[in-house]
Amino acid sequence: MNDQSKQKDHMEWLKPLSPRLKEETKPEDKLIKKAFFAISPVIIYILYVGILTETAQIILGRIADSSEEYARFISANKTVINAVIRAAVIFIATAAQIPALRGEKPVIISNDGNLARYLKTVCLGVSSALTLNVLFGITGFTGSSETYEKVADKQFALPIALGIVLYGLISPLAEEVVFRGLVYNRMRRNEMQVIFAMVMSSMLFGAYHFNMVQALYGTLMGLIIVWTYERYGGFLYPVLFHAAANVVVYILSSTDLMNKIMTPVTVIITGAITTSLIILMIKENKT
Repeated sequence: MNDQSKQKDHMEWLKPLSPRLKEETKPEDKLIKKAFFAISPVIIYILYVGILTETAQIILGRIADSSEEYARFISANKTVINAVIRAAVIFIATAAQIPALRGEKPVIISNDGNLARYLKTVCLGVSSALTLNVLFGITGFTGSSETYEKVADKQFALPIALGIVLYGLISPLAEEVVFRGLVYNRMRRNEMQVIFAMVMSSMLFGAYHFNMVQALYGTLMGLIIVWTYERYGGFLYPVLFHAAANVVVYILSSTDLMNKIMTPVTVIITGAITTSLIILMIKENKT
């Protein structure tokens, strides 16, 4: 038997094994690739924010070291300067995700022409945010996380106008681009069931905040946001929902009005409004 025949026989022996090996490895490889593809926007966003923030802090430190006058100014305005840096960093990190968002081809503004839907979305954002914030407050859950309390102290130490811009406009837009515009849409494009995609993207949104209080709050709010997005279709809906929720909570918390409404009655009223809005939205004809 010549060498060519031996090689052919060898290949024939391998043929029965090849399909089996492909069947065993291919599904796992596909699952890993799909999972990474879906969550990669979060990883990229966190890396961008971390690297840009660290770079900005190094530059700020160099400026402070260059002059006592600069050092005093930076020290006196540290909170505001850090907020401006964070706003710029979030803007850049979000802008870096826009090409990927275009690839998902989300409908930005749905063509239903129904302003009532936008109003209901804003009201749902406000009522659900108040329900959860007050509920967490009266049950003591908010105070159970030292990490969250430190985050809250930094957030509400800002001048109210700057806080509204940062936490009521820039952050909601950035997070919606990442978690609903990219993560959720990619999960759906990977043929993941709607409910599972909703839960997974919302849990990822909650975990992104890195503390127990915001993790639960983010997961629950994320579920309502992504349900609204799925219900109405336009990407503007989750952005409006998120922005409205953050703006109202920020204003109430910054002015100490939140403490005045921290009662079980508030939870009952806002909870009833939230439930009523969801029922109304369910009864609507989906466009």
